[in-house]
Amino acid sequence: MNRINLEAHPRLNMTKGERNSIRRRGDVPGVVYGKTREPQAIYITEESFKQLRGNGRTLVELTLDGDRISAMVHEVTRDIMNKKPLHIDLHAVNLAEPIHVEIPIFLDGLEAVEKKTNGIIQQQTREVLVKCLPTDVPQFILHNIAALSIGGSVTCGDLTMPSGVTMLSPTDEVVCSVIAAKNAPADTEIEPKEPELVHDTEGKGKNAADKVAR
Repeated sequence: MNRINLEAHPRLNMTKGERNSIRRRGDVPGVVYGKTREPQAIYITEESFKQLRGNGRTLVELTLDGDRISAMVHEVTRDIMNKKPLHIDLHAVNLAEPIHVEIPIFLDGLEAVEKKTNGIIQQQTREVLVKCLPTDVPQFILHNIAALSIGGSVTCGDLTMPSGVTMLSPTDEVVCSVIAAKNAPADTEIEPKEPELVHDTEGKGKNAADKVAR
């Protein structure tokens, strides 16, 4: 995984006014924390943050106070109306230590299945939990379902993991299935989206971020 260089600066005043001032000039307030690192309030410059567009699961190299910190983007919070970034959480990582992370599952061959079977595809699982080094984190897992027929399904055990990536989700967990259209409940259509979160499955993300005022 290629690393993006982000320019960060410490936040000096833990006030709402400071956060609003940061956002008005286009920069993004945030926090960086880690297994051996206390949460620190920061902000990312506007130009640096632009590099993150379309990069959900992203390994970054953070420049902060003369130090270089390897980190994974844990969460980007955006304004619900204009989608502008409001806050970023960064999880400092050791590049030599494996991490647990949830990776989105994208399905290929949807149109082929619908045309062949005239059925409905239901996607029950949209992310898979994996273990790998930070440098091996994939952006997504792509699985082709073109061979499925009515009644067919795909489980996590059917997914192919990239080299260096170990799946931790139960192998019998259903990812998707194909059912006859007449049996389909309402609102079964798949709505693909590009997640922007990198989940800290050890549970540290939210607690750490809560220690630093947004």
